[in-house]
Amino acid sequence: MKPKGILAYDPGCSGGLAVLHPDEHTALYPWRTEHEMLEVIRCFRPEAYEVVIEDVPVYVSSLTSNASSFKLGYNFGWFVGVSRALGFVTNLIKPKAWQAGLKGLKPKMGYTARKRMLKDNACRLYPEAKVTNATADALLIMDYWRNR
Repeated sequence: MKPKGILAYDPGCSGGLAVLHPDEHTALYPWRTEHEMLEVIRCFRPEAYEVVIEDVPVYVSSLTSNASSFKLGYNFGWFVGVSRALGFVTNLIKPKAWQAGLKGLKPKMGYTARKRMLKDNACRLYPEAKVTNATADALLIMDYWRNR
């Protein structure tokens, strides 16, 4: 059986998509608009790729604004709905699972320090990729799913 590729979504406010193609090369797409992301997703065939989406917790943090929490939930629902509607096998993964074992992450880290550490991990694992804050989490989710 031909190996499947992976579409990994970070539904955060400024999240993105990381793609692992069946030939093992990666591509990164930052979240911009629903229309743009839908055009990207439609380029992939459900029989050749599976989807993994960060399963966002109901309660994020008291430091997260209501507007950011709403956007996170909205994006999560949008990615799940679109992926399932297009026929992709859709898997959900909790943040604690994909973040387990990443270097330098500590409980109670500030948002900026945590995002920097996640990006550093993504850059270390994929030095050839042009990792941004928008795509780092998606790349780490993809890496976790690939190696689970």
